Amino acid sequence: MSLPTHTDSTAMWVNENPLSSHELVQLIRRHGVLPLLIKNWILENTLARTVIEKEIQQNLLKEYRNSNGLISDEAYSDHLQKRHLDEPLLLKNLIRPHQVVQYREERWGPFAQSLYLQHKERFDLVTYHRLEASNPDVMQEIYFRLKDGEESWEGLARQFPGAPTEATALQGPIPVAEVEAPVLATLRQSEPGHVARPVQVGSQVIVVALEQFQPSTFDDEVRTALLRQAFDDWISQEYSKMLNKIRFLK
Repeated sequence: MSLPTHTDSTAMWVNENPLSSHELVQLIRRHGVLPLLIKNWILENTLARTVIEKEIQQNLLKEYRNSNGLISDEAYSDHLQKRHLDEPLLLKNLIRPHQVVQYREERWGPFAQSLYLQHKERFDLVTYHRLEASNPDVMQEIYFRLKDGEESWEGLARQFPGAPTEATALQGPIPVAEVEAPVLATLRQSEPGHVARPVQVGSQVIVVALEQFQPSTFDDEVRTALLRQAFDDWISQEYSKMLNKIRFLK
């Protein structure tokens, strides 16, 4: 299939120098901006039908002006000019987060509980003790001291360089999704209070001991996280599909 050839139509001016559409696209490709551009293009088209009430839009503009000290119309106009914006473009930026939330709610909200049941374990909470360092010999010594009851977790935590006097090794309760896979696997195989053998994660060596696992509950925080994840997965899939359909002018 032959691709259309480009024309030298001017897309913008930089100082007194014209920048053609072709040159602009080449800059976008060369500097790695294409992924962000495509994702925003997908969002622009998807969210175009997601309407935010006029009153909310005006409140967002008012909040923006107040937070940036743009009391006078002259200061506001100068502010927009320096950022190469006009009010409609600024408003699009301001309402985008609200559109995303509304779109997530409309598309996945009715199925949130079903999503939760599918991914319930991801939101379980874990509380555990943890110490880590890059020196495996140091962490092996720490492991034996803890295992033999020669030192406490808090006492050792405060011995690390730069550690505050109130330093603690206790983590959580936090979602299990925030724990590295090797560490989580070790915790799942451990009894509460048992000091597990050191685990290597990247450049760090980690010693842990489980306190407890807590089953998650379907609350507002978990619901929001599920809808956010569903949206992120969707935009990634749409982006991947769109990459295969991109054509450039010669």
